[in-house]
Amino acid sequence: MTQLEWTPQSFLREFGSETVEMIDCCEQGALVSSLTLAQFWRGYLFAQSRPRVRATHKAQMLKLKDWPPKTDFGLKMPAFHADLMAALPFKQYCHVDGALNLARYLPPDALPPDLGPKLYNAYGRRRLWLAGDYLKGGHTCLHCDVADAFNLLVHEWNPLDDSEDAPPAEGSEVDASLLNDELGSLAGAAGAVWDIFRYEDTDKLCAFLREHAERTGAPAPTHPIHDQSVYLDDGMRRELRERYGVVGWHLVQRQGDYVFLPAGCAHQVRNLSCCIKVAMDFVSPENVGRCLELTEQFRRLPDWHSANTDKLQAKSMLRHALQLAAEQLRAFGEAAEQAHAGGAS
Repeated sequence: MTQLEWTPQSFLREFGSETVEMIDCCEQGALVSSLTLAQFWRGYLFAQSRPRVRATHKAQMLKLKDWPPKTDFGLKMPAFHADLMAALPFKQYCHVDGALNLARYLPPDALPPDLGPKLYNAYGRRRLWLAGDYLKGGHTCLHCDVADAFNLLVHEWNPLDDSEDAPPAEGSEVDASLLNDELGSLAGAAGAVWDIFRYEDTDKLCAFLREHAERTGAPAPTHPIHDQSVYLDDGMRRELRERYGVVGWHLVQRQGDYVFLPAGCAHQVRNLSCCIKVAMDFVSPENVGRCLELTEQFRRLPDWHSANTDKLQAKSMLRHALQLAAEQLRAFGEAAEQAHAGGAS
């Protein structure tokens, strides 16, 4: 577990004046670029302080992802970076210098991919909310990552002044917007709900999403998962389970919990409370084949698609890792031969 306090107050003191680009999850991912970090953190702590949509006066459900966007995390926040590196489990895989993290084998003169860490901060809500004409309820829509990743929840908070999302009074009936098929009542809950699906079920997921879009009159997706435009609610997950036999992991992440995501596994997230999460990518030998497959999938997407770039350089990582392994095996063999020859003489 981390030792420092990863709290809104900590980031507010140092970076509150910065203007940042955010997403309003209640407005189907509309960009919000005119707010400062101080305004975001005030809305995180006090629901009544949240910015509102000018046309509807509805409170925004803001998400600040991939922060800091263009600055190395270790340079901007060295103390937090050191705290995170010290707390990592499975350092052989997760640490930037881990022996089983293939990203470490890129040569020093190569332009390294941005694998993080990055902060993912968002407001939360226990009840489902309307986004457009359908119940969305997701802070991160269904998608998959080209590399392995971990996600650590470092802070959760339910604003005391959030009357719209307050738990029902004791003894009163829980309304449907607080009920979850698998988790039961979400009244009083905190943290984040994750759905994670096996990589082997990707084709079935895509088939279900294409069929669902056609049946409901939704726009046909370019790629049902890579578009990152769908959140599977209880009804959709039930239909996926009953008609396609696809069952994912439906779990709650609480403060201090790590979630590990193998490369290519489709997943989605809904915050039940305001959350600060820190995430980082890595490339394991076990899943580098998936990384190469996904890189090729992304390459075949239209040029305008946001996923149509090779940001990972998996081929280069693998080539340099194999080259180093071959050199070390050769050196080991030569040393063994010399030792054998010396013993024979």
